[in-house]
Amino acid sequence: MLSVLLSVLAGVAVAESDGATRVALVIGNSGYAANPLINPVNDAEDMATRLQEIGYQVYGDGPMLEQDLRGMQVAIRDFTRSLNPGDLAVVYYSGHGFEYKGTNYLIPIDNEEIQFADDVPDWSYPAPRLLERIAATGATGVIILDACRNNPLPERGGARDAGVGLARMETPAGASAFIMYSAGPGQTASDGEGRNGLFTAALLEALEDPHRRIDDIMYEVSYSVRNATQGRQVPWLEFAFAGEIPPHLQAGDDLVDRNEVPEGGASGGGGKPGRGILSAGVPLYGALALDAPPPPEGLRMDLLAGGYEDAAQLGGACQGFIASNPDFQLSWSEVIGPITLRAESDAATVMVMYGPDQEWICATSTPSLELNGATEGSYRIWVGTMQAIEVAPDAVLVIEPIDAQTGPVAMSPEDHGQGEANEDLN
Repeated sequence: MLSVLLSVLAGVAVAESDGATRVALVIGNSGYAANPLINPVNDAEDMATRLQEIGYQVYGDGPMLEQDLRGMQVAIRDFTRSLNPGDLAVVYYSGHGFEYKGTNYLIPIDNEEIQFADDVPDWSYPAPRLLERIAATGATGVIILDACRNNPLPERGGARDAGVGLARMETPAGASAFIMYSAGPGQTASDGEGRNGLFTAALLEALEDPHRRIDDIMYEVSYSVRNATQGRQVPWLEFAFAGEIPPHLQAGDDLVDRNEVPEGGASGGGGKPGRGILSAGVPLYGALALDAPPPPEGLRMDLLAGGYEDAAQLGGACQGFIASNPDFQLSWSEVIGPITLRAESDAATVMVMYGPDQEWICATSTPSLELNGATEGSYRIWVGTMQAIEVAPDAVLVIEPIDAQTGPVAMSPEDHGQGEANEDLN
């Protein structure tokens, strides 16, 4: 099984599974006994309507609003009991969510008993349980949590067991699931000033064009929210799949709209000035946590190449233009085996990598890098453009196993340049 945590789901080569039954459970909680919210009921009503419009069978024929703990337990139990292998099951939740000791909890409206952080497990629904129930049915789950709002609960005795926002969740072995978070780890989500919360408003807008892969939809949502909050809120998506390839959110043709940064929003086009290359920055497209070698045909991750930063500042033979934050983060270990990372694009691209040994590696004339007998740990990866351009081009990061019989592809000295880590860049 391959598991990946993504702020915007990287585009694995997708083929539609048109035979899947699409079903949904929608829950919205606003009227809390303590700390009521403004928009979750509106969010749930609008999401249920939109899902029905694009062909989903919504449990209860509409959103489940203002649910107490018993109501949430029954709704989730009955919905998951109705699932069959191969179904595509969307669960949307808007309301308070809380992370305690590494576990995420969905908060019912009868939360008056939750006085301290350690009360949460006794009076809330554990989100991992929802994931387990879906996984047990053989359905593919899409869990959307607009629930990363800050919850200022005190902790007894000065303990620090509660986190800000929500934590990542582990998908059960062998399961296929997508988990969309309205904000990244350690971030909180805006409840919004209009009818909908910021994340849900962006998601509803993206669903105006639902005949797309989940990665395309999630990229649009993340890009919109990230820009609206100047990076304070970045939606993330975590997924795992076991042998399948992710479905489109709505059944339809295989046309995929391209997500282009508007003119002036990419490198060299009147965008924001460079702020340095951040070796420890949050990856724009997510963190890839492979627990097995990639398949023989490789993994293909869609992205937009380029950025505002001149890679020449890294020294050595590094050149081209990359984003300030890395595009991807890859945790590599010997269990994954030797791999090649390369970029595909109609534009001339470059690649940059920063590893656990704190060295910068650049690939210019041949945008390809290898991890073979390397130091185990976290690698930050950038896909840039050779020239500063007005519109960021579509690109694909391909991760392939190195054929044990042919060995690694030889690289000429001019292909790989090495720069030194600069503390000012971190």
